[in-house]
Amino acid sequence: MTPGVTPGGTASGLRARVPALASWSARVLFLCLFVGPVRADAVDDFWHWFKHEHEALLAPETRADREEALAYWLDRIDPGLSYVLDTSGRRNVLTLSADGDVNLFRRVELMVEAAPKVKGWKYVAFRQKTRELTPVAVEPVVLDPATTHFDLYRDTGKIGVVLYIPDFDPDLKEAYRVAAMRLMSQAVGEWDVGTEIGFVDFDNQQVRDMQFSRPFAEFAGVFRKLRQ
Repeated sequence: MTPGVTPGGTASGLRARVPALASWSARVLFLCLFVGPVRADAVDDFWHWFKHEHEALLAPETRADREEALAYWLDRIDPGLSYVLDTSGRRNVLTLSADGDVNLFRRVELMVEAAPKVKGWKYVAFRQKTRELTPVAVEPVVLDPATTHFDLYRDTGKIGVVLYIPDFDPDLKEAYRVAAMRLMSQAVGEWDVGTEIGFVDFDNQQVRDMQFSRPFAEFAGVFRKLRQ
C-alpha cells in the first residue's frame, strides 16, 4: 500500500513559507518548483513532518492526502524506501521498509532509531511476516498468492527463487520484483528475504513443473527447511 509520488526538492527550512494550499499535492508542487536539491537531513525533515501530521493520517477525510505526502517524504530520503501503515490495533504502527534491499537496511534501522515519541504510535523496521497471505499490488501488476507457484534452489549459500505467475509479462519485471519482495516478506519477513534470498526470477505459470513446483501458501515451510 505504498502510493507512488514523484520526488521533488527539499522542504528544509521553508515550512513557514509554504502557503496553506488546498491539498498536499499542491504543496509538493510548490516545493518542487521553488526549493533546491535534497539536503542531508532529509530524515529529520521526514520525522518533523510526521510529528505534526500524524493525526491527519488517521482521519478518513485526510488520510489519502497525507499518505501521498508520507510517500513523498520517504522518496526524498531514498526512492527504494516504502512503508506499511496499520491503524487497526490499539496502537498505530508505521513500518518502514527497504523492500528487501539489504543496501538500505541500515538506513531503515537508523530512521526507526531517530523516530520521535508520539503517543499512540509504534515504529517498526522492515515488513514483518503476517498471519495471512494477501495479494500485493505494485502498479500495474498484482501478485496473488492464490495463483502463484514457486521453486526454491540452493544458490551459493543463499536461496534462489523462481515464481510462476499467470500471464507473466517480462516487460513489467521490475514491478513484479518489488511485488515479489513484499509477498515473500509476508511469508518469512523482510529481514530473511533480504539476507537469505539470492536470485529471484519469474516465469509464466504454464511452464512450471507440475511435479516439483509448489503453491505459494507453502513458501514459508519450504524456505525454513532449505535454509537449515
